[in-house]
Amino acid sequence: IGLRGAGKSSLGLMLADELDLPFIELTREVERLAGCGLDEIHSLLGAGAYRRYERRALEEVIEQCPRAVIATPGGIVSDPTTFNLLLSQCFTVWIKASAQEHMQRVMAQGDLRPMAGNREAMADLRRILEGRAALYARADLQIDTTDRTLEEAFTLLREGLRDALGPEDEG
Repeated sequence: IGLRGAGKSSLGLMLADELDLPFIELTREVERLAGCGLDEIHSLLGAGAYRRYERRALEEVIEQCPRAVIATPGGIVSDPTTFNLLLSQCFTVWIKASAQEHMQRVMAQGDLRPMAGNREAMADLRRILEGRAALYARADLQIDTTDRTLEEAFTLLREGLRDALGPEDEG
């Protein structure tokens, strides 16, 4: 769990490859269920419909892939029912970074929307992080990727999982 730009997809894919498990981007499952992209879901159907698709996608993934690495959307913590399902059924890791790194990484991926015409983008991002921090902190493990290379962050993730789960339960 965590905000976009923290490293959920990159680290999740690396972990899934190492453990020989499926890697699932929950956002893609939401789009598949809705039959359209995220922008269309939000603009045509609204946030409530998006959250319903998100919950249904998580339920299906948990049922169909009991052992998988799942990258969740940053806002999954916004719906208590869905977030509690995630916490109760999955070992969760908060992949976190500073607000500055989140913004830099998203922009490096070519997405300039956060800054486009919004002088308050960084302040908004900080508010989102602060507002969700207590929820994200409910994760079983926290990995801070701030000022770390992908390889360094992955080493922290592996070590954290080994410490939390033991060497035989990492999958």
